[in-house]
Amino acid sequence: MSYCIDGVVYDGKDTPYLSPREFYTLIEEGKTPTTSRVSAEESYRFFSELLSQGKDVLHISFSSAMSGSYDEYLSAAKRVSAQYPERKIRVLDSKCACAGEGLLCYYALKKRDEGATLDENFEYLSVLRNRIGHAFTVDNLFHLYRGGRLSRGAAIVGQAIKVKPILMVNEDGALVNSANVLGRKAAIRTLVDKMQADGAANSPNDCVFIAHGDCVRDAELLAEKVMDRFGLQAVITPTGPIIGSHCGKGMLALLYVGENKTNRSV
Repeated sequence: MSYCIDGVVYDGKDTPYLSPREFYTLIEEGKTPTTSRVSAEESYRFFSELLSQGKDVLHISFSSAMSGSYDEYLSAAKRVSAQYPERKIRVLDSKCACAGEGLLCYYALKKRDEGATLDENFEYLSVLRNRIGHAFTVDNLFHLYRGGRLSRGAAIVGQAIKVKPILMVNEDGALVNSANVLGRKAAIRTLVDKMQADGAANSPNDCVFIAHGDCVRDAELLAEKVMDRFGLQAVITPTGPIIGSHCGKGMLALLYVGENKTNRSV
């Protein structure tokens, strides 16, 4: 995907992406980025190049509930399949976001390396996507207001009294609020509580992913709490500009396999 700041479009091709640190510095300076979905034509060129090389493709898409890119991928896949009928291409709606999609990719690669066929992997992921838990919080409520997730009045009041929302991705792959707590430390504790409530202790987790919007110390603290409670190592990764455009600096997310990603009890 591409994003735009101050009239400059960063597409990773003609204009290289900014590093996470460069991007979040601009956010701190008050810049307001916008993002664009991937077009069907871009998707077609991407898929066509791979299939022309004799490769089959299992494409794991960003949640269709958060972006129209999934529909563009489907359109492109149908078009390219007609040109390369001997090849196979499958497009999966991950119903995940950010490093949640990354965690789904991690298990897709593991399954592939275990010898699963493309179709077997597609069916496996179609089930697993409903168990990828997303527990995350943001530091600045005005980013949720800009994205239409919160009213302006609620953002002003919540920011003043240091309310921190606990958000999740539901069964449809949409972003929803799960709880509200006071203060950053309470928010970090609640992320771990939600992971437990979602049944992660009884699920096959090799590791967990932690994504952060330029707040690595908070990510490390969260990783320690996950290790203390579950004995699981965390892979810590910075969140890039696409998610960062909508969640802002200070976003902190915990991604894991649970029994049910839709638990709203925390």
